[in-house]
Amino acid sequence: MASEDRSFSISSEVGKLKRVMLHRPGKELERLTIDNKDELLFDDIPWVEEAQKEHDAFAELLRDNGVEVVYFRNCLSHVLREESVRDPLLDEVLALEAIDIPLVSALKAVMMEVSPSDLAEMLIAGLTKMEAMEILPPCSSLVLRAMGDRDFLIRPLPNLYFQRDPFTFIKNGVILSVMTFEARRKEPLYARYIFKNHPYFKGIEFLFGDHPRDTYPYNIEGGDILILSDSVAAIGISQRTAAGTIQIVGKRIAERAGVKTVLAVDIPKTRAAMHLDTVFTMVDHDAFTIYPEVRDFIRIWQLEYSSEGEITSVIEHQNLGECLRKVLGLDTIRFIETGGGDPVAAARDQWNDGTNTLAIAPGVVVTYRRNVVSNRVLQENGIKVFEIKGAELGRGRGGPRCMSMPMMRD
Repeated sequence: MASEDRSFSISSEVGKLKRVMLHRPGKELERLTIDNKDELLFDDIPWVEEAQKEHDAFAELLRDNGVEVVYFRNCLSHVLREESVRDPLLDEVLALEAIDIPLVSALKAVMMEVSPSDLAEMLIAGLTKMEAMEILPPCSSLVLRAMGDRDFLIRPLPNLYFQRDPFTFIKNGVILSVMTFEARRKEPLYARYIFKNHPYFKGIEFLFGDHPRDTYPYNIEGGDILILSDSVAAIGISQRTAAGTIQIVGKRIAERAGVKTVLAVDIPKTRAAMHLDTVFTMVDHDAFTIYPEVRDFIRIWQLEYSSEGEITSVIEHQNLGECLRKVLGLDTIRFIETGGGDPVAAARDQWNDGTNTLAIAPGVVVTYRRNVVSNRVLQENGIKVFEIKGAELGRGRGGPRCMSMPMMRD
């Protein structure tokens, strides 16, 4: 990634995609077991090599369609070259792992000396006691003595390939997420160090997540944020994004990113409806996929902001279609139902992220091949569909939109 080419701008969900951040899944997925998968937010254990093949095919499809693919791990390795970055980053990481002072001191000393690539691997894939004992000097640590050989000194980040969630680009700025579950809280931490220190991101504005008070319980995750136009955003009130956070973020993006309207969309607080983009995504300027089972339960509040970030009105809507038509200035809105409206097909495809489409241009989307019914319905509604395999990637409960963070669209 050329340091002088610093273009990034997102003001749409469907503008032609030019540049995207991905993370190729790696050793961190090999850490999953039947005993720890729930804590690490997985329902099943993926076949890692096959997941990597599926992800590589996804990245290649994007490149074939003119999208520059940037890898999160490469960016992390790049900034870890600098001791001035490593030192505070390791302090923050080790402070999150509940290990004692002698072990922190010994481990940090070792980690300060390894190569940038190896350090990035440790930070993403984690480090067990057994692995640490091969590199640590003698250490008077009670924590180390009490641990099992396969216990983690640094916990892995198997969800990192879902790049949508730890941060969100909007206009020329970025929202750093405050993750709900402990298993993912280091992801936006690493992102913050990348965006502050990688030359490509020099001067980027932090819209949320870089202030001491932008923290728990003000949770927000990128899967709940949809940039519907250059002045309208939708943010889900979900299992992972708090209503109170939406008003803070709304004020910031009104002041600094020109967003005038925020739709706060209340969705069921369940794993099947994890984020807003799990049940609702934009596929064309006037068209949206939607999981029909939640349509009757969605509540919407339209928050209008002044350019100074003050709320000027709060309007509750009962009808999502009418609300979208009004705020987007459209004559009509098209909803394309997951599963074509069939309850069984919809439930099956919903669990396999049939609603979680990634638009790479207006009316052009990437989906998982396995969602046969939903993909056919998209095509019948004039949407061009690129299908990718996702049998292993989907075991983490996320689709093509979840796996990608757009950094630049037309």
